[in-house]
Amino acid sequence: MLHAPDCEEAPQGAPQLGVEQALNVAENPGTQLCTLCGCAQELTPMLSGFDHITDS
Repeated sequence: MLHAPDCEEAPQGAPQLGVEQALNVAENPGTQLCTLCGCAQELTPMLSGFDHITDS
């Protein structure tokens, strides 16, 4: 489960990841993104990349 650094649900002592590291981890099928802290809302658009440009 990926969390934002200030998320109350994040495990104590968990290492902080950079954006590129977090995106690499988030691409793994078993990884979940926390919806309570906004991690999912922040990373999901970046995981989609620019796919929305060709959706017209």
